[in-house]
Parts: sequence; C-alpha cells; structure tokens
Amino acid sequence: MDTNMTLCVGTLYHEINDMECLISRILGSLIAQVSIFAIIFNIRFLYWSTYHPNARSRHYPLIISMIISSLSVIIVISPSVFVQCFYCYRWCSPFYCRFEGFVSYLNGCVNMFMLMMISIIRYSSVIQINIKKRWFEQHSSLTVIICWLCGLVFALPPLFHWNEYIPEGIGFHCGLNWFDRSIHSIIYFIITFSFVYFIPLLILIVINIYVYYIIRRLLSVAVTKPNLQMLLNVSEQKQQSTLCTSSSSDTSTTINSERLDSRVSANSVNGSSRSVLRRTGESLQTSQLTRVNRLKADRRFALATTFLISEYLLSWTPYAIVALFYLFNVEFISQQSIIMTICAFTAKTSMILNPFIYIATIKTDQLKTMLFCKKCSCPSCRMKRNIII
Repeated sequence: MDTNMTLCVGTLYHEINDMECLISRILGSLIAQVSIFAIIFNIRFLYWSTYHPNARSRHYPLIISMIISSLSVIIVISPSVFVQCFYCYRWCSPFYCRFEGFVSYLNGCVNMFMLMMISIIRYSSVIQINIKKRWFEQHSSLTVIICWLCGLVFALPPLFHWNEYIPEGIGFHCGLNWFDRSIHSIIYFIITFSFVYFIPLLILIVINIYVYYIIRRLLSVAVTKPNLQMLLNVSEQKQQSTLCTSSSSDTSTTINSERLDSRVSANSVNGSSRSVLRRTGESLQTSQLTRVNRLKADRRFALATTFLISEYLLSWTPYAIVALFYLFNVEFISQQSIIMTICAFTAKTSMILNPFIYIATIKTDQLKTMLFCKKCSCPSCRMKRNIII
C-alpha cells in the first residue's frame, strides 16, 4: 500500500497536507462558534415561546422541528468534526461514521421537506381565505411527522447496503459513498436527486413566485379601494337631501300638528338610517383593514420563507453539484477532496442556523429580547409587570 495513503472505514485516503489542515482548522472553528451561538439562541427561543404562547406563529411545530434538527446536528456532528479538524486527525470509527452520516443526511432531507411544507402552508393561507379549509395549517404537527418519515425513507437505505456512509472529502465528516457504482447505488442516487433535491426545488420556486405575485396583486387591489368613510358621507348627504325634500313638501299641509309629526318622524328615520349606514361602513372598514393586515403578514412570512429557501439552496447546491461531479467521475473535482469538505461544512452550517434565520425574519421585533435577555415590551408582559408592581 502507498505510504501516502491511509485506510479509514474500508476506504483509502491520502495523507492530509499543511494547507488542508489549515483550512480544516478554520472550518472547525467556524462550526464550533456557529454551534455555540445556535444552542444559546434555540434555548432562548424555547424559553421565550414558553412564556408567550399567544405570540407563536401559525406553524410553530415546524419551527420546533427545525430546532430539533439543529440541535441533533450540533450534538452528534459538531463535536467530532471540531476535534478532527483541530487535530487534523481522522477518527476512523465505522459505527460512529455510519451514525454521523445517517444523522447528517436525515436532517438534510427533513429540512428540505420542511421548507417545501412551509411554502405549501403559505400558499394555502393566501389562496384559501376560510381558515377552517386550510388543511396543512390546521395539521402542522402532522406535516412535521410526514417530513421526518420522508426523511427516514431516504436516509435508512444506506444502512441496508443501498450505498453506504463513509468519510467524505478529506475524511473529517461522513456522508454517502459517491464513488459506488453498483446498481443499487445508481438507483438510489437517481431517486434521491429526483425526490430530495430537483422536485422539491421546482415546487419551491413555482409556489413562492406565485404566492408573492398573488399577495402583491391583492395588496394593490386592497389599498386602491375607495375610502368607505367617504362613501358613507355621500350616502348620508343623499339621505339628508331626500328627507329635506320630503319635509319641504309637507309645508303645503294646512294642519300644524301634522307638519310637526312628519318632521319628527323624518328626523327619527334620518337618525336610524344614519346609524345603520355608520355601522355598516365601520364593519366594512374593519373587515377591509383586517384583510390588508393579514395580507401584509402573509407577505412578511412569504419573504421570510423565500429568504430561508434561498439561503438553504445556496448552501446545499454546491454540495449537490460536487456530488454530481463525483458521480460522473470528473477527475479534477474528485481529486480536490477539500472542495467536498468545504461544501459539506457549508451545508451543515445551514442546518444549524436554519431556526435562527427563519425566526429572525418573521419576529424582528422580539429578536433583541430573545438574544440579549432584555425586558419584553409586548402587551402581556407589560400587564404582568404592572400586576406585580
């Protein structure tokens, strides 16, 4: 065997040079810092949401699922990756490599499916006005279970000899064996790329573009509607002119008591009609304002979802492209193992930071409170502090 090659988990790897060691230490330090920050933020958010149940979003179970995914990556993957990168030493444990690769790939699949579910929920909330008919939004816990089950469907086969989990890149982390050319692996790769990356990617792009277009069109229609209060005033003026005409015609009568009675009845009709019109106008204004506010909230959620999807795809697309180069045996890419390591670490960082990115984009007002432990300024907290005082 070549002295420059090392056997690790049944696979030969070249010895790590000084440049690869330096890059690995930088990546390991970044993974450690991101993991520490994510742990603190996830705990802070769980603590904050416990005392603010009314402030939870409509798909809170999906956010909790993101946090569970982030914590599992931090607990299982980050410590071993940091130690191996820091000491530039491969920890060649077959059992742990399979376990780490399984956890990493499972969470990658689950995150992709959750992003797709969030987009579908946003689509149903915009298209379907009646909240009772929004199935995905009413059963968000069930959608989380479906996401994890779908992730298990794609992450379990390598444990049963449909491909395998081995060290990737320079050998400090584990993933699929992209060099396996067996018929089982080829079928598995085709199914995985189709149902875990390309089809969800197409669904995400189409749904989010369509949702943003619908929200923008509905907002423009709602904002350009005429002011209902002006219509109410015009209606009152027409009613007053009609009543004044009827009262002037009554002056031709010869009995003063009948004239007085007609004026009183006209005034009473005038007052009742005005109150009815006012109540109708106020109810219409309230419903229009509620609709506009809901559309603005939907636009904010849609932008947050689009931002999270963009970040996730930008993190995972380089990894998918390099994996395809490995599959087609492109020599330059397959020989530069550090490229796969950088892309894989970027993807893992994305899984760790997903909860923070999504929460930061939809709860900007409460973000400083969760991060810096400041006093919450929401109405319920202010009321609690006043009661205690």
